[in-house]
Amino acid sequence: MTETVVQIVIATSAIGTYIFELWTGLAVAGWQGENAIIDRRSKPGPYWFVIAVQTMVLIIVPVLIALYR
Repeated sequence: MTETVVQIVIATSAIGTYIFELWTGLAVAGWQGENAIIDRRSKPGPYWFVIAVQTMVLIIVPVLIALYR
């Protein structure tokens, strides 16, 4: 049961962060460094790249795992 709760919390947090990034136009690109947060207005290319990578991790990878099982 604990594993299920942890998975739900992590998934909810990841999806919430993803929606927040699309809503605000700020993407989290890393935990450290100068460019950890990317603004959509000032750097649209890197912003959409980060969103594309997060889309792949949040949607495509779980779908492939579910199809594999």
